[in-house]
Amino acid sequence: MPDVIKDEARRRDYGLFVRPGAGGLALKLADEGVALTDEHLFWANGVGEETRPLSDISGVHLTVAHITRHGDFGSCEIRFEGSAPLQVVASSAFGFPDEQRSPVYAAFIRDLHASLAQRPAGTVRFSAGVSEGRLRVMQVMLVIAGLLFVALPLVLLLLSGELGMLAAALAGGILVAGLYGWTEKNRPRGYDPRRVPPELLP
Repeated sequence: MPDVIKDEARRRDYGLFVRPGAGGLALKLADEGVALTDEHLFWANGVGEETRPLSDISGVHLTVAHITRHGDFGSCEIRFEGSAPLQVVASSAFGFPDEQRSPVYAAFIRDLHASLAQRPAGTVRFSAGVSEGRLRVMQVMLVIAGLLFVALPLVLLLLSGELGMLAAALAGGILVAGLYGWTEKNRPRGYDPRRVPPELLP
């Protein structure tokens, strides 16, 4: 019992939304709250709180979501042996980037990795990004966006001399740059838990 009390005394709470399972569509996130102690992970589940020992974690997967005209937010999938994963996100309840939650998310990610990095090498798999198939789709979309929103307005500018096409090309360039940055952040790869890639912490 004293060890349990000592562990609870070191609890760190983070005001982030969580979702059980491997993602999917949700109109609004309802469960808010995730916490760490030296040995346990806690999260809200709508009727109370669930907990798992950190030793049950088999993998951590980081990605960055991009919302056009709103920006990026981080997402962390925590995988357990023998049960559904847990999603921890830096977004608002409606799935938009939230500047106030971004530093909270970064602190959670760093603290989680600091704890897991103490486990024997190979015990937890650390990965980031989307699948190779999805990456290729994103790269194709990036090329199409570049042609439609940058190259086409520039061609029309040369043909018509209409200066409005220049503004359209500049706006398109901003859009394509955002998509390119998102694609680069989500390259599939593994990483060292002692050095979390900074681009995964918006």
